Amino acid sequence: MSYNFLNKVVVVTGGLSGIGLSTTIKLLRQGAKVVVGDLAHEQEIDFVVSKINESAPDSNVHHNLRFLRTNIHSWQDNVNLVDFALDEYKGIDYVVANAAMIRRNGEGASDEPTLDEFNEVVNVNLGGTFAFNKLCINYWKEFKKSGNIVNVGSVFGHKVTDPNLVDLNYSKSGIHTLTKSMALGCASLGIRVNEVCPGFIKTPMLETVLGSDQYDHIVNGIPMQKIGDGDDVANAICFLLSDDARYITGASVVVDGGYSCS
Repeated sequence: MSYNFLNKVVVVTGGLSGIGLSTTIKLLRQGAKVVVGDLAHEQEIDFVVSKINESAPDSNVHHNLRFLRTNIHSWQDNVNLVDFALDEYKGIDYVVANAAMIRRNGEGASDEPTLDEFNEVVNVNLGGTFAFNKLCINYWKEFKKSGNIVNVGSVFGHKVTDPNLVDLNYSKSGIHTLTKSMALGCASLGIRVNEVCPGFIKTPMLETVLGSDQYDHIVNGIPMQKIGDGDDVANAICFLLSDDARYITGASVVVDGGYSCS
């Protein structure tokens, strides 16, 4: 499905890898001006931009893509990202709040988190999403503009399969409730807030949790018998951003190959 995002300004957090990168590329292909906030360092950008150029050769990437190194855990970094987008493109139309983290250790997330680890994951995933939602909504309210947010939650905010991932499960279930709360508060203002809930998607984040020997086991538990890719989620995100979804707010679109049904 193709949408017309010509000259729309979209801010994507975590937009240089995984689901975020797929979303960035899809938006650029469809005419959007994309501002990416990501923890990547400046020296990594040339490689990513060249990859985006290969995937979206007709999107005028160098004119339509901007980058600011951003830690969404930091309120000030979120403020800086909003200000940067306004300085570069004089407005913000859409937001994709995608940036997130998962605990990393040598054996994957196999141990229960400490309190500090739990707080770190929740503060990044849920706190960072809240901060960026709030700042963009404040901007739209102040200037009496419509707006559109898609938060990236997770099927694991609805279906708990690994109790050792309590920090991830809690933070993603929080995004689900946050989305509905924000949508309810903004509906009369022409601001829509929705959520996509990916299941198992081939991303660098998934690789931090699963070993290659676990993929077959995971696939057997997915009714569609395959792990999704970033484009599967990007397609849902772009639909929710588009005018085709103009009467949808507070919704959760699950992209998991039927996993949550099993």
